Amino acid sequence: MKRREFIKLTAAAFAAPYFFSRNLWAENRANQKVLVLGIDGLAPDTAFRMAMNGELPNIKKFLESGYLHKMNTTPPPQSPVAWASFITGRDPGGYGIYDFIHRDPKTYMPKFSQSDSIPASHFVKLGSWKIPLKGGKIVLNRGGKAFWEYLEAADIDSTVFKVPANYPPSETKARTVSGIGTPDLLGTYGTYYLYTSDEREAQQDLSGARIFYVYFNEYGESEAEIEGPANPLKEEEEPLTIPFKIYLDRDSRSARIDIQGNEILLKEGEMSRWIELNFEVITGVQSIKAIVRLILLEANKKFRLYISPLCVDPKDPALPISTPKSYSKELAEKLGIFHTLGLPADTKALSNLTFSVGNFITQSMSILDESNKVYQYELERFLSLKKGFLFMYYSALDQGQHMFWALSDKKHPYYHPDDTRRYGNMVAELYRRFDKVFGYTMKKVPKNIPIIIVSDHGFAPFRRRVNINTWLLKEGYLKLSTGDYDGATIMEEAKWGESRAYCIGLNGLYINLQGREAEGTVKPQEKRKLMEEIKGKLLDLKDPETGEKPITAVFITEDIFSKDYQYRAPDFIVGFNRNYRMDNSSAIGGLTKEVVYDNMDWWSGDHCIDPAKVKASLFSNFRIKNENPSMWDIPATILKLFGIETPPDMKGRSLI
Repeated sequence: MKRREFIKLTAAAFAAPYFFSRNLWAENRANQKVLVLGIDGLAPDTAFRMAMNGELPNIKKFLESGYLHKMNTTPPPQSPVAWASFITGRDPGGYGIYDFIHRDPKTYMPKFSQSDSIPASHFVKLGSWKIPLKGGKIVLNRGGKAFWEYLEAADIDSTVFKVPANYPPSETKARTVSGIGTPDLLGTYGTYYLYTSDEREAQQDLSGARIFYVYFNEYGESEAEIEGPANPLKEEEEPLTIPFKIYLDRDSRSARIDIQGNEILLKEGEMSRWIELNFEVITGVQSIKAIVRLILLEANKKFRLYISPLCVDPKDPALPISTPKSYSKELAEKLGIFHTLGLPADTKALSNLTFSVGNFITQSMSILDESNKVYQYELERFLSLKKGFLFMYYSALDQGQHMFWALSDKKHPYYHPDDTRRYGNMVAELYRRFDKVFGYTMKKVPKNIPIIIVSDHGFAPFRRRVNINTWLLKEGYLKLSTGDYDGATIMEEAKWGESRAYCIGLNGLYINLQGREAEGTVKPQEKRKLMEEIKGKLLDLKDPETGEKPITAVFITEDIFSKDYQYRAPDFIVGFNRNYRMDNSSAIGGLTKEVVYDNMDWWSGDHCIDPAKVKASLFSNFRIKNENPSMWDIPATILKLFGIETPPDMKGRSLI
């Protein structure tokens, strides 16, 4: 590329002028259509560098007449937090989601932040059966009004596919499918099944997995079962089960699995189609539908079969995943069954070494293919409308960068040169896949339709783990009833009556406050002084091995956020330096021997750090007038494109 061309493109891509050119959007005319793509984890620096190097030709072409801005993400830069700002136009204090994980101050126990499941009440008991008189419900914890509700009021036909932080979907006439936050039928973010002939492997206790030993007779036959959700009508809530049979052919490295009338033939390494399962609650009367995919991991000396988490069947959903309820069924009937789990790529299976890198790639690419099918279908509908809005969400780049980073990062302690030689730079490959999404969009969408392509954050290497609970213990802010704390949890061992602070969540730190926590020790008038003390010490913390500072920002939430949902907020949000992130165990109250240590896991890239170090991306085919855009500005911009003024309760402001 010539130097003059590079300078021109650079200036256009990262410019954020205070005016915009006279075009369709500059005439104060309401647009009839707006398209928004949400590509989770798309880093502006990476996209720009690869585009200028000629690796992303469609993004480069987009930038010849469009714009790329580095955009402020939320503190913390976690997907449910940032996308909730995108939905509401508010900061976290305005909608009450601060992390994947919050805590219950009455018990100190971690809990999912995005929704609450309220069980049924008032039962009639009939023997071992319990019949609910009043049904339970699932409650969306995200406060604030979704921007598409304003579009609905303006009679604009809208589709919002899989935006995170919208489970269960907020009430609307728009077509929506829930995204991150949607659980499996066990009520988790994803629990898979592993069936193995290796007795040692079967005895493992792995996070996010249920492992079963299978024994084959002399004919290569075995029987097993899938344990489903608990029977909601049984007093003991015993799990519902589905039996299945396995016929193993070691010579051909293949197997046949028979489940509920499905004969599934798989070769080693092959993934099945979606299989529909029926867990019978009352035979012939009531059942719970699920969908799974199988991967035959090994079929020779050792047998290993993976069955995916029990996903909600979009044809007959047992949980509320779409509005209207018929919308998920429409998509499944038109396009085939699709993934419904909020985080569909099974990162746990790779971290647990149940998957090989090849297995994870197979699954990940199938998820991306499904997303593309939905996008193509909905884009055709969108283009046929007189007035319409379409939002399409993609998760593959985010989950891929989490797991593939160590393939190309030679400084990462978990760098695997053999896998790198075999699979190459998968992060770059994912960017090339999304370059094709840009190309398809530019080819199909007329130039007079506003296009916004947005990410929620960028990405960084995750080489070293930081356990804040262990740091609090060593600094005397946390007291335990045991001296042998490595592997212990604060829920089991904390002396709450002597503790002043604790950590729950990927970025959250709490003061053990009197009148709020069950056994609070810190008086409200002492809180601020203690917070400033802890903040200063965290910012001074040094990695004993590298000399770097693992923490570069500490936010006191009461100083920076709206007050609507302050009662849910952690007292601090910790912003980690590049290369560092919260240790997983610390996020759920666990303790480790060291405060800072190597990350020996395939989960090798991350973004739950200092938000200034993982800026989000904002692509547009029109100029914006704000040189410092933020995630919460996007909904006001969408509304303004349709000629709708910014609602007074939005913090964000239109960028045009």
